[in-house]
Amino acid sequence: MATLTFHPAALSGSASVPPAKSQAHRALLLAALGATPCRLTGFAQPLCDDVQAMIAGARALGAKVDICEDTLFVTPDPAHLEPEMVTCHVNACAAALRMLIPAFLVRGQKVRFTMEEGLFRRPQTAYDDLIHSVGGSIRRIPAQNGNPCAIEVEGRLPAGYYEIDGSQSSQFASGLLIALSHCRDERGELAPSTLQITGNIVSRPYLDMTLAQMRNFGLSFAEEIPGRFSLCPRCAPSPETAPVEGDWSQAAVLLCLSALGGKVSVANLHEDSVQGDKQVVNVLECMGLEKHVSNGEMTLLLPEGSKLKPVDVDCTSIPDIAPILALALSRAPGESVLRGVNRLTIKESDRLAATVETLAQLGTTVTVEDNNDVMHVFGGSPLRGGFEADARGDHRLVMLLAAAASAADSPITVHGVESITKSWPGFFETIKSLGGIIS
Repeated sequence: MATLTFHPAALSGSASVPPAKSQAHRALLLAALGATPCRLTGFAQPLCDDVQAMIAGARALGAKVDICEDTLFVTPDPAHLEPEMVTCHVNACAAALRMLIPAFLVRGQKVRFTMEEGLFRRPQTAYDDLIHSVGGSIRRIPAQNGNPCAIEVEGRLPAGYYEIDGSQSSQFASGLLIALSHCRDERGELAPSTLQITGNIVSRPYLDMTLAQMRNFGLSFAEEIPGRFSLCPRCAPSPETAPVEGDWSQAAVLLCLSALGGKVSVANLHEDSVQGDKQVVNVLECMGLEKHVSNGEMTLLLPEGSKLKPVDVDCTSIPDIAPILALALSRAPGESVLRGVNRLTIKESDRLAATVETLAQLGTTVTVEDNNDVMHVFGGSPLRGGFEADARGDHRLVMLLAAAASAADSPITVHGVESITKSWPGFFETIKSLGGIIS
């Protein structure tokens, strides 16, 4: 377990963020299932573990993936089918696992997903009824005798009508939308399908991102009524080049530093992005910060003489940035409310409990109510450091603690910082480039 100490420091300057994992996952899967080669751009090195997991998935599907600087060259093999079960290691990436399962089912390819124990424990049952309905099987195999946890999936998903629960995660629905857009009938011919997403669709912006990427790859679909999609597969060529934007989830960490006394400008962001986490800008503006865009860089600044204001935020569609928003709101005098935070309990860690406990260690009063779905942050107290914390295998907790330390009265030592490679392996170097002190 790696340990680092983050020291108080005024962070300022310019920085770029990694490629958006959510877009990268979808683009890689679409390119791997496509009919023609595709160049995916915007993949600044080093690649995070989650992107590496989807690259492994694309290769297990038979695609060739070559990496050259910031570009991935993907050459699909639509007819590829291994006679035996293939193995794909998805690290701790829930998105890769959830979106790859239906892709292998559409191919009729037996697959064994190996993974870290934390991912194995997370909810993964949304496909069970669907797999059994087509005569397939899914086996969950705990780690044993030195072998990693695994999930084995067998079966073939023909074109037809399917339902999926949208209340667990939009990733299940996204995986099915992409897979069914490449589906064939019993004769092996491309054929239309219908997907009905039942229940409340959580994180709808991520579903919209899937649909936008499908359009970019020439796939035809229609949302007949909310949550019901008709999909019409066809052999459309993939785009020659598909750019991937910067990640708004990671940008939120840098932009929120302005509420902590920093001044960081962030490059490679698209203001018209369909990424839901771009809402961080709206929240910070409601807190009293002003947005400035110059030379392709965005900065949020608190006007001189102004004070931060508490806000009431619905985080149902933006759970990934709820912890860093809670930290930013700890600096706003008064009571702020973050709603829709229950899903934080089933992330890489119980991220809700970790956020509450971290803010308490920092000297901020936080309460949670309504079945762990509403967080109240009572801000305005100085941030206290001088403690040690366990990152709990959660990359976002590492970022939260590093940001908090920059504005605290004394250093914070964090154990388990290696989990940062899941989403942003260059994070520590970025913090140092902004004047951060790490030992």
